Amino acid sequence: MSRLKKILLLVTAIVLFLGIYVIDVVRNAVNLGGSAWLNVREIGVFFSFVLLFLFIQRARASRPTAVPKNIGQLLAYSIFVLAFVGLIAFLGKGGSDTGGELSGSPGAVATLFSSLTAIALGIFSITTLLTIRDLVFYKRKKGTKRNFVAYAVSLVIANTAALPLLPGESQLIASLLFSVTVVLIVVNSFKQNWVVYLSRREKLYSIGYSSLLFLVFLAVNVLITQTGLEHALVAYHPPLQSFIQLNAIFGVIYFGMAFVSTLFHMPTAEVYERKQSELTSLHNLSRLVTQVFDFSDLVDSVTSMTLEVVGAKSAWLELIKGRSDQGDVLVEVVSLKNITRQQIEAIAVNSDVSLRQFVIDSKRPLLIDDVNADRRTKHIKKLDVAVGSLICVPLASHGELIGFLHATKVFQYGFDQDDIDVLTTFADHVTIAIENSKLIAKSLERERFQQEIMVAQQMQKRLLPQKIPYYASLDVAALSEPSLEVGGDYYDFVALDTHRFGVVVGDVSGKGVSAAFYMAEVKGIFQSLSRVAASPRDLLLRANQALVDSLERNAFISLLYAIFDTQKSTVTLARAGHCPMIHISGNSTQDVRPTGMGLGLTHEKIFEESTQETTISLKTGDVCIFYTDGLTESRNSDGDEFGVDRLVNVSVNAKRNSAESIKTSILQEVRNYTGNSTYGDDMTLVVVKIL
Repeated sequence: MSRLKKILLLVTAIVLFLGIYVIDVVRNAVNLGGSAWLNVREIGVFFSFVLLFLFIQRARASRPTAVPKNIGQLLAYSIFVLAFVGLIAFLGKGGSDTGGELSGSPGAVATLFSSLTAIALGIFSITTLLTIRDLVFYKRKKGTKRNFVAYAVSLVIANTAALPLLPGESQLIASLLFSVTVVLIVVNSFKQNWVVYLSRREKLYSIGYSSLLFLVFLAVNVLITQTGLEHALVAYHPPLQSFIQLNAIFGVIYFGMAFVSTLFHMPTAEVYERKQSELTSLHNLSRLVTQVFDFSDLVDSVTSMTLEVVGAKSAWLELIKGRSDQGDVLVEVVSLKNITRQQIEAIAVNSDVSLRQFVIDSKRPLLIDDVNADRRTKHIKKLDVAVGSLICVPLASHGELIGFLHATKVFQYGFDQDDIDVLTTFADHVTIAIENSKLIAKSLERERFQQEIMVAQQMQKRLLPQKIPYYASLDVAALSEPSLEVGGDYYDFVALDTHRFGVVVGDVSGKGVSAAFYMAEVKGIFQSLSRVAASPRDLLLRANQALVDSLERNAFISLLYAIFDTQKSTVTLARAGHCPMIHISGNSTQDVRPTGMGLGLTHEKIFEESTQETTISLKTGDVCIFYTDGLTESRNSDGDEFGVDRLVNVSVNAKRNSAESIKTSILQEVRNYTGNSTYGDDMTLVVVKIL
């Protein structure tokens, strides 16, 4: 009878839709006169969608609540509906003289397209409403139903208000009711209890489905409000347009919140995969196991406690190391009691049968009541091993098999179902304990590595200048910040004599430890060559000769070396593929960029030909800015770079201040632009102001 009712509901709805289509075609062809036919049509549309709602609701009633599956089905249907609506819009565009509005053509085909679009979106909205209702009601609380019913009532009233019943006032009333319904949508969207009870895999699916549904419903909202589809839906049935739009808004808000909620619940995904009840003795045992973090002590405790838990004669623990070239599972016996390794291998592996393979295939405990009678273990009676019954329990972590826990007894039928249950539960805690032990070992290793990195960071900071040479006519400020703990940016100063002051800024390709090592090498080369090089260009030529054979193929170093002469009021600089120097003088600014390629890229002839040297005059108040590309390539949340123009603008605005103030202004502007106190690349800045 239930199936017959569903068929009747569907057939009646189809008949009503056909009648409505006929009325629309006739009304477009001839003037029916009066509003009677219009009222009949509106009532027909209303009841047809009510029948569809009842049909879909009954069809869904027999389905079990499988959250990720239901969301995935809604996603698949939404994509189908969007494709369907898009196809109809494309087909109807050719015959429309209003830019593709389906409602704009009076023809039968255009009317059919318009009707199909409205029906498809209406069914989609009904499915959306019922799907979200099921999600909201999952593990519901006292006020859940009340809030959803309030939304449903508000939805019906808001849709009814869309009819032109009160000319002049209906628009205001409809807007107010629309706003109230949106507020109730937000209230109901906080009901995300189903997220908590998903497994890790289900949460991953939920994250993907929710994010895609958010985008789909956003697209539906755009289609309804920003295209001719809105006019087509209003022309077909104003309450239907309101119904579709409100449910699309519900979809955007609800699945947007679902995405965020599921993302934040990911760390708890494993909690609900554990068993909820265990024996009191097993609790005490598991606590002891989880308190032992040393791996050797842990596995030794596991086998000892296995003997106690099930009263076994012998026990051993195996962990999977990987697979051989032939695909066989490689295991390692990490702990054993009252049995030798040779006996274990003889029991577990036979030329015909492998007990481990049975457990691997089934991922369930293996119980052999009578070793001598079972075909899989007949070979054991030929061995000098006192084994009557045997049990093997798999150890699984995150769905992956990581090992086996074995126990034997001397007599047959030594294990019963209670032993299997207890040992299985115990094996779960053993798995957790092993994983914890591995994590702690990794954590200790990570902490040791972190300490070494911190030492390297402190050492690298000591490689940078600890103080700036004093010159009465120069005001200097500098800063270097790595994006990671250590970096490859470099700056240094050298007092060549009483009136000549050298500044070098460099950038090693890449980041992290390898770049830091090259940075240290560059410092040594610079300190050695700066005293003997006749000019900046000469220093770069010598440095390239020293580095070209020592750098890796994919590594290079950009460098800019400048010598300030306080007597001549000049600065002479050469550049090896580095960012240009910014020179601010009065109201003018210029990028000083003599040609040159990066150090270590090629041998001396090509490098020498491409490397030039430039000298510019300086005057009081001039500002020279040296930087690495980490500063200008810092990005904001939209992915846009800070850029040279912003660097120049902030420098020009602060040029009357001290070098330290100019540096601070630049860094603050970068932080304001990116919204972070960290950077995507190493960043170095040197400011020299002429006094």
